[in-house]
Amino acid sequence: MLGRHDREIGELLRFAAGMVPAEVQSEDVLDHLDHEEWELVLDLLGEFDGNTWQTPRYWALLAEAAVQLDVDGSWFQWRCVESIQGVLRVELVLGLDAEPLPARGERPTWDVTGKYERVAALWIESKPVLGPGERATARLRPFVPPAWAHLIRGDVITLQGSSPGTAKIIERVPPRP
Repeated sequence: MLGRHDREIGELLRFAAGMVPAEVQSEDVLDHLDHEEWELVLDLLGEFDGNTWQTPRYWALLAEAAVQLDVDGSWFQWRCVESIQGVLRVELVLGLDAEPLPARGERPTWDVTGKYERVAALWIESKPVLGPGERATARLRPFVPPAWAHLIRGDVITLQGSSPGTAKIIERVPPRP
């Protein structure tokens, strides 16, 4: 039981919920807020679609609520950076000779031009580890976003290192102005 901090966590989550546009808002969120089901509200707020309305402040509020609830806030922190730098999603396929690749915490090197290698943090969406020959949707967070600006949907980049593979760009949302 969280006790005396319940009110503050509720305020954080209500403020974040107030930032959700009416056209994507869900009555479930408001109901769960009223019943003080904080972790469920946090999950629901983190699952809303759309990339244009979700501001860094929105994601920072959710990350702070996660800290206060003592749950993993890494997804909210990731999305906070994406809301600033843009979104880059790929369909990643590891080579048959690749070492298993953890879904989070990796910062592999990518060949993005056929000439230059660049580093991007990796977040595999659907599994904890991607094995040799397997395919998954993943998110990339380039260390130097302008060096990746030329990529468009359909482009293929190459994953370097002990877990070689290829990634086809399936979604690209440019950085905020």
